[in-house]
Amino acid sequence: MSQRPVSPAEVKPAVPLHDVLLRIREDMRGRTAGPYRYIGMPDVGRMQCFIVGYVECLDSFGVERGAEGLFRDWLRDVKKALPGQGWEEAYLEEFHGDHQRALLKYLDFVAEFRALPPEALAAIPWHYEGEQGAARVPSWIPVRSPVPMLDMLLEVRQVIGDVPGRLGLFIGPIEVKRMAGFIDGYRLCLALAGARDEEYARFERWLQEAKGLPPGQDWTSPLLQACQGDAEQAIRQLLAYVAEFRALRRSPADPE
Repeated sequence: MSQRPVSPAEVKPAVPLHDVLLRIREDMRGRTAGPYRYIGMPDVGRMQCFIVGYVECLDSFGVERGAEGLFRDWLRDVKKALPGQGWEEAYLEEFHGDHQRALLKYLDFVAEFRALPPEALAAIPWHYEGEQGAARVPSWIPVRSPVPMLDMLLEVRQVIGDVPGRLGLFIGPIEVKRMAGFIDGYRLCLALAGARDEEYARFERWLQEAKGLPPGQDWTSPLLQACQGDAEQAIRQLLAYVAEFRALRRSPADPE
């Protein structure tokens, strides 16, 4: 069963994405080795999807990000540092496969962007309809009830259907670590805003008890192994398990 919907009044203001990224940067700059705050061991692909998941959650809250939403335009058009293959692949190639250095380069750009004065933000080229981001007043107060993690995963399942490769609409290259990053980012956004997503924790316990996933281990390795290394099939299996879990008919007296 799904959890009770949470109203916007029951959650705190959402935390801006760049606040989270700068906390990660501070942690990485302050220590010589991971795991690091919020992200574990550095991996640029997982980090990119962590960002995508976090923004997806912010969108579900209906917040106004203001100038923060200009970052990719600035990185591409002003810094010329967002090539067509994406920052993660380009930076990783630049640093010869060193995920930590590649990720720190990206986070250093976030810090540089955060320090820009208002006139520099207003000068960022705008290629879309509506007001340029710097002209919009940010508001981190949720105006919509948060969408729980399992609801979001069911939406992903519905959108991708049976079309091979369509998972790329959400995570780019289809890898289990990228899907895990998407989930981590989305759930962190919920948690920092005080939106308790207890249903996902019950789902994780169910995976262990009903599907035999090892306790203390996430779904990525077991499902990838069960699918003979086919990442897309492993992710689709996870989404099928979400649908199965939601379809269960449990009485209110059943323990959670």
